[in-house]
Amino acid sequence: MDMKTTNHDTDTFLAQWIEGELSDADFKKLVGDKEFSAYKKIRAGIDVYEQLQKPLDTTYAKVKEKIKHKKSTKTKIIPLYAKIAIAIAASIVLFFSATIFFKTNTIAYASNFGEQKSVLLQDGSEVLLNAKSLLKYNKKDWKYKREVFLDGEAFFKVTKGSTFKVVTNNGSITVLGTQFNINTNPDFFEVVCYQGKVKVHSNNKDFILTPNLSVRSTNGVFEEETLESLPPNPSWVNGESSFRRVPLKQVVLALEKQFNIKFDTSKIDDSIIFTGSFDNTNLNVALASVFETVNIKYTILDKKILLSKEFNEI
Repeated sequence: MDMKTTNHDTDTFLAQWIEGELSDADFKKLVGDKEFSAYKKIRAGIDVYEQLQKPLDTTYAKVKEKIKHKKSTKTKIIPLYAKIAIAIAASIVLFFSATIFFKTNTIAYASNFGEQKSVLLQDGSEVLLNAKSLLKYNKKDWKYKREVFLDGEAFFKVTKGSTFKVVTNNGSITVLGTQFNINTNPDFFEVVCYQGKVKVHSNNKDFILTPNLSVRSTNGVFEEETLESLPPNPSWVNGESSFRRVPLKQVVLALEKQFNIKFDTSKIDDSIIFTGSFDNTNLNVALASVFETVNIKYTILDKKILLSKEFNEI
């Protein structure tokens, strides 16, 4: 007559097998093929968890010690559901590890305050990032589609080939091979074409730009413009930020990115329109160039600048 294996016996055999005191073949005979397959997965999870926790977690070592003495004592070993929980935890760790690995397919470039960063893409296209800007793309998908994401401002020199697309929070730009500048900020979006042809899609509107043409959206209002005597590159590439009829809010944002400084604009109207430029290398000269032009007083307090009407005293 075959002896029936109790849960108590199974726990003892399981403890011996996990400790290597019982071979796979012997344990399989005791618990059966189906149960053996399940226990193998559990043990794999426990092994992974143990390796991931070394040398930080001593709890698992204590648990193993209790299991080790199970065969000679009546003290309960870890219940089966606890081992399953450990295996699930290990699987979750492996899942997140795989997720992190997948995310490494994204290549990102970020410029710092007052910094320009030059980026060479896989197809030979060149991108120059202005201060505090971000460019990223998926290297795995690059051979199937040339597509990048931009937050901030950048000047592109795209090599000829398949369609090249720049995606921003304000819209997308599609080209084949050309040179163009994109400035994308909250409530402001501008694209200027220097060479070739550019297609801009934003807010369900499409625009085709050829050299010396630009399109911008300020607070959702679009404006197309023909630019005369356009230089080979945007002025910021040569250390000077220039603006044509933009809200002062955008100029303040550009100053913050170039000089890593904050402004208090609560006492002024930052929607007034500004046309002019400032030097990207000298804060005092830049402040005078902007705010004296629009009759706004500025007071420098450590890393913050207070703005007020010229006739008010701070």
